Amino acid sequence: MSFAHSPSVDESVDHLFRRHAGRMVSVLTRIFGFEKLDLIEDAVQDALVTALRKWPYTGMPDNPTAWLIQVSKNRVLDHLRANKKFQTTEEDLETVSNAIAADAGEVYFSNEVSEDQLRMIFACCHPVISPDSQVALTLKTVCGFNIPEIARAFLSTDYSIAKLISRAKQRLRLHGVRLGMPLPGELKERLESVLKVLYLMFNEGYTASAGDELIRKDLCFEAIRLCESLAKHPVTMSPEVHALATLFLAQAARFSTRCDNTGELLLLSEQDRSLWDEQMMDRAMQHFRLSASGETLSDYHLEAEIAVCHTFAKNYAATDWHNILECYDALQKRRFSPVVELNRIVVLAEIEGAEKGLIELENFRQNYDLNGSYLLDLTEAHFLSETGAHAQAAESYTKALNITENRSIRRFLEKKINELKASFAS
Repeated sequence: MSFAHSPSVDESVDHLFRRHAGRMVSVLTRIFGFEKLDLIEDAVQDALVTALRKWPYTGMPDNPTAWLIQVSKNRVLDHLRANKKFQTTEEDLETVSNAIAADAGEVYFSNEVSEDQLRMIFACCHPVISPDSQVALTLKTVCGFNIPEIARAFLSTDYSIAKLISRAKQRLRLHGVRLGMPLPGELKERLESVLKVLYLMFNEGYTASAGDELIRKDLCFEAIRLCESLAKHPVTMSPEVHALATLFLAQAARFSTRCDNTGELLLLSEQDRSLWDEQMMDRAMQHFRLSASGETLSDYHLEAEIAVCHTFAKNYAATDWHNILECYDALQKRRFSPVVELNRIVVLAEIEGAEKGLIELENFRQNYDLNGSYLLDLTEAHFLSETGAHAQAAESYTKALNITENRSIRRFLEKKINELKASFAS
């Protein structure tokens, strides 16, 4: 295997690991079995550490993903041999290993939804564990989320999520759950949890909770790919799946303008709509039409309509805010969410003014908790700035700055604070 020097090995390894950890775990689980999941996850983590230690001196391999899978596989084999539990023949494993390397780390899928990663998602969404456990375990195992990211998605604590995942693994082992696609009837029953996983996966990518970049496109495009795979399958295709695909694609179409050339965050009102991805918009509209078949109205339908209103408005002023508000009201009647309520307040302020938004926010603070999210302070700062209370707005932006870990958002907040301080200092 030949090696090529890389100027930023640490960043490249981190990117590869974040992008492919779930795929590696899924491939190795197919080889070794679902009951060895903990061992496989440890082996994948160990492969990352090995890469970080070796690649700065040797350079990155031509096919880094295949290298990581091979190292992970060898770690599992070594452990199993040492514990005398190894039952699969070396010849069989070597055949699989060679196939993995030949595929150059690419993932293929078929009409039977036989791809390892989808198999793994449906296995993790087994009904013997609770819906929350299904989602948390899948985000950790298949999507490469760490515990703090999952905790933020659940508005929970790291400790609670770690316990939730640990108990889920124990219960799956106790029931002897195997990696494999469920029967058609069972497949559809598990679809709700699978869609929630993809939804949270896309959300984390859309506005990353930490790191240098605002958007983690690898997560978003992986969620889109898996969702569209489900939309094509005769058992899992449904209006709900098409609605979720609409939501993803309508939002992803705007990726190129969410930041300027320097990486600075741009608000929706500041974005150049002529640069939005027309092909993605077309795909979004195709799924939107298909989502309207039948009488199903899910949360994903309502969120898809909100995204379509934003993406297909000719300009910011032409946005149908009243329709969006109706969708948020309907969402809250179905299942109340503090995050949705905050979004609803932002839309209400677009219709009735920032003063009304501040009144609603005060109500919100007295009744709900976003568990340390910066969004509440950011929203308050925006409303205060709109009403001319620049000093107070700067204070709220500073509170938001002290909470968020995403460096792109931090730069945006720092810029806003400096602009406000300049305005009331002059």
